[in-house]
Amino acid sequence: MNGQRKGRMPMKKMIALLCSAMVIAFLLYGHFSELSPTPKQPYKVGVLVANDLRLVKVDGLKARLREMGLIEGENIVFHIENGESDLTDLTELGKKLLLGKPDILVASGAVEALSLKELTSALESPPPVVFMGTLSPSVIGLVEDTLRPGNHLTGLNNYHYELTPKRFELLHRLLPEIKKVAILGDTRVPFFEQTQAGLYQASQKMGIELSTYTLTDVQEIQEVFRKIQEAEEEGIVLLPGFFLESHTEEIVQYALAFKIPVFGVYPQDTMAGCLASYGMSNWNQGTQSANMVYKILQGQNPGKIPVETPDRIIFSVNLQTAEQLGITPSQAVLSLADEVIDDE
Repeated sequence: MNGQRKGRMPMKKMIALLCSAMVIAFLLYGHFSELSPTPKQPYKVGVLVANDLRLVKVDGLKARLREMGLIEGENIVFHIENGESDLTDLTELGKKLLLGKPDILVASGAVEALSLKELTSALESPPPVVFMGTLSPSVIGLVEDTLRPGNHLTGLNNYHYELTPKRFELLHRLLPEIKKVAILGDTRVPFFEQTQAGLYQASQKMGIELSTYTLTDVQEIQEVFRKIQEAEEEGIVLLPGFFLESHTEEIVQYALAFKIPVFGVYPQDTMAGCLASYGMSNWNQGTQSANMVYKILQGQNPGKIPVETPDRIIFSVNLQTAEQLGITPSQAVLSLADEVIDDE
């Protein structure tokens, strides 16, 4: 009997050993859990772009998300559909994106955002949509209110409408000797009429004669420039719009041939040969929009994320173009430029 008692482990000691074993197992489990986390499906982002120029916004979006830890191919994947300047394809391309069951949709501009809103609003549980730069989103019907969007869309107001009078003013200040300016726009763009009214008021204060010319088709460019030359216009201000954005290079080539300086919308317009531009770059529109994409992927309600305004607006001047035109921009105004393109 005594031998059997000696071979048996006391109950208290056994309980203590069992408790110790459980603690060790728990710690080891936690350790190995950290080393080998449970696999999670990467976020799926569907992106709709209307043309190649807007792919720069997508590059900015990816770069900023990467800085925040969302790395393409690892924990986030992108499905991009490009309309390649054919707006009639946007609805079908949007449907392709929806088939991939994205966690979020991203529109690179106003035409894409309006298309995605129409597609998703009929769905019972629509995916969130972030627009990477549009003009006045509450007025064109993307959101109910910029402070509280109120639906499944939010994004960035790129201030295209608000900045147009400033572009006209900057052209006048760069080249104060100019007295006749042509406004080049597209009647299909929202606020076309309102923009004209504001520009004419500004032109009267500056003593400048203003004329408006409209473009809706590539075939019209040559005829419009024939009229501009006949009217002896001395400068051109481009209005924002998808068509003009897509054909800025052709417009600039005609203007250079007639020795007429052009004031553009984006910094990319200055790179394309415009004398100057004033607006938010496509890259910055993408990087700033990434902040809203990140918030939504982390669980925030897009309807409660305010529409943002530009963090940075760039005044850009091309001195190479000035040399081609044989003009000398005001040095006082040139000193205010954020970017200057020059040979030196």
